[in-house]
Amino acid sequence: MCRHYCIFFKEGQKEEMACRGAEVVEKLVLLGQIDMNGLPHFDKNCLLWQKYAKILAGYICATCPFRAEDCDFMSEEPARSEAGIEPCGGFILLTLLMENGLIDMPGLEKGL
Repeated sequence: MCRHYCIFFKEGQKEEMACRGAEVVEKLVLLGQIDMNGLPHFDKNCLLWQKYAKILAGYICATCPFRAEDCDFMSEEPARSEAGIEPCGGFILLTLLMENGLIDMPGLEKGL
């Protein structure tokens, strides 16, 4: 679902592993909150990642199994946007869905 947006996903490698963002997206799809077949193509936008970082950090990143050792985006790095560090694909897709009004906070909370 969020593979298209994820720089970490490698086809055929550890596909059973999923970040917290991917898990939330999957649950929202199962609950009918997101229709993956009806989504337009979105372009990645690093300004959106920064805009939603504080909002999604508590909902998504705080419980992500990859945060402690593998997530540079949520590190304390002050210039992450300047360094070109991307979040996971689930985080990216959730920011795009929120920005485009396809999910809101109550909808997001259903997927937690």
